[in-house]
This record gives sequence, structure tokens and C-alpha cells, in this order.
Amino acid sequence: MRVFGDSITAGFNASQPHLTWPALFAAEVNGFPVRNHAIPGTILQGSRLADGKPRPDNGIGRFENALLDAPHRDAILILYGYNDARYTAAPDTMNVRSFAHDYAKMLKKLIEAGHAERLAIGSPPYIPEAGLCVGSTGFTSQTRMGFEGYVEVVRKLARHFSLFYAPVYESMKAHGDGALASADLVHPSDAGHRAILDAFINAARS
Repeated sequence: MRVFGDSITAGFNASQPHLTWPALFAAEVNGFPVRNHAIPGTILQGSRLADGKPRPDNGIGRFENALLDAPHRDAILILYGYNDARYTAAPDTMNVRSFAHDYAKMLKKLIEAGHAERLAIGSPPYIPEAGLCVGSTGFTSQTRMGFEGYVEVVRKLARHFSLFYAPVYESMKAHGDGALASADLVHPSDAGHRAILDAFINAARS
């Protein structure tokens, strides 16, 4: 199994390594080995930020090496869009349209390589209202409506490409604002990682 994403998929703020959502997923499927290709702080799209440069290690620029490095039959779970949605400092380049374009481009490549039946994508995790104002330069000031635009993109892409869809945002939101957040208001708590797992497991079972 391969997982692809940012710091949440890397396991940030889970209290123990075995309580991160990828590790929990592996345990649910008989301990299959996990190749975790998450890089903290990354975004999916290769758009230019306020400094005129793409963010390093963006998903669209590295997915082929991470997910298509050799023929394989691994399941692929993707949880991207959280940091894309949080970034507001370059709206002309870093926006929901560019996110949709690059995400679709990546999915097309993965499907062409034969991974459609083993590919699940999750909506960006829920961020509490207070968390929308927390972050490094550029990663603040997003609105709820703006953030949810990225959620809608992932939902539509899953439907368009007939992929497994994990409603991560929707499932976490149902618990109540901030209920699954850790102390930093940005990353999930152990319960938040468990909710992400549940969304992916339910997508696979459906």
C-alpha cells in the first residue's frame, strides 16, 4: 500500500506511530506494508506561490517517482488538498482551479498506468474555524467557503473518474468544530487520525 500526502499523512500529532491513519489502515488490512510518501508542508499543485516559485516537493511534481516508480499492484491512498486550501497569498496562481487541473492530470496518469481499481482519494481533512487563522506566511485567512471549494473538487474528481472516495472532511466535520483537532488546531488528534482511517475504510468497503 502506498499513501501520498502532506504532514497529516506523515502522521503529525498522533501520539504514537501506530496511531497515524496510514498505520491504522495497514492494521485493518492485515498489516500490509505501507510505503508512506507523504512530505510535511507540501501542496499538490505546482502553481507559483507569492514568491513566484512553486512550493518544493509539490505532489504533481513528484507523484510519478513516488507512485509510478515501477509496475506494482499496491493500493494507492491519496490525501491532498489541505495545504492547497489553506494558502491564500497568491490567488491568481494558487487557487482551486489550478488544484483541480493538477489533481486531474495526476489521476489520469495513475489510471492510465492501471491503478483505477486500487485508487482511493480523500477530501481534505476538516480544519477548525480557529485553525483557519493559524499557520506560516500565506497559510492563513482562508474562509470556510473557500476551503470547502477544494473539498468539492476532490468529490467531483472521484465521481468523474469513478474512484473510491473517502469523505474525510465530511466525516470529521460531523464530529463538531475542533473536536478532532490537536492542540495546534491544524493537525488531527489521535481521534482525528481514527476518523480519517474510518473514511478510507468505509470507502474501500463500499
